Amino acid sequence: MTSVDFGAGRRGTPDRGHALTTVVSMSSARPLPPGVYWRRRVFVLGVAFALVFVIARWLTGSSDASDDDAPVAEQAGAQVPTATRTVTAGEQATDATATGTASKGATAKPTLAQPDGPCEAPDIVVTPSVAKGAEAGGDVTLTLSLQTLESEACTWEVSRSTVTTKISDGSREVWTTQQCPRAVPTQSVVVRRSVATLVELTWNAKESAANCSRRTDWVMPGDYTIEAAALGGEPGSAEFSLVAPATRTVVVTPKATPKATSTKKPRKPVN
Repeated sequence: MTSVDFGAGRRGTPDRGHALTTVVSMSSARPLPPGVYWRRRVFVLGVAFALVFVIARWLTGSSDASDDDAPVAEQAGAQVPTATRTVTAGEQATDATATGTASKGATAKPTLAQPDGPCEAPDIVVTPSVAKGAEAGGDVTLTLSLQTLESEACTWEVSRSTVTTKISDGSREVWTTQQCPRAVPTQSVVVRRSVATLVELTWNAKESAANCSRRTDWVMPGDYTIEAAALGGEPGSAEFSLVAPATRTVVVTPKATPKATSTKKPRKPVN
């Protein structure tokens, strides 16, 4: 009979008692409380929600930033101050071109000095002038430019007794306001040092005589000298020329003469 070594057959197999012990120890582990699982689930959900919120916030912020950049750029380009006014964003679409053009030619008006009293005659400078192209044979405008030497501004009464003007041909006196005082208008003006005040007189282009007679001769075209001064002040003078009046053509339309109508005598009745 052959003997069997049972000990040799069990050398390669694990110990059954050890395996049973392991199974029993694993099956006997206690399960975790339900609160632990809920806390884990809440934590995972919270992390997921936080990630979604951060991603959504980042996407929304990028979109808002891109949208806000355009209005800021438009406003920066729209609210550009000009020399005369400030152009707002709402006005730029319609007024930007007109305002920009107007601001280039706009200039600030100087502030005029206010009179502080009546003028002194020696402080007034009168500069006379006659416009170029004045014609002989008709009314000529004489312009007197008034300015002060020292006073910034003062009032002055222009009249025949405060200003005098004369016109001469060489050394010969042709016309003067002393003989024709009505040519000087009576008016109150403000005379300033920085800005001239203009007063106009009218000369009939005739020589003057006593009592300003109208039966005097017309002056001829040529060169003349005009002088003017405030009584008590220094006179000013200027040269001017009178040109020949332009030829004027007068067209006369003849009137139609009515035709003569013949009147017939009534015939006598024949008996």
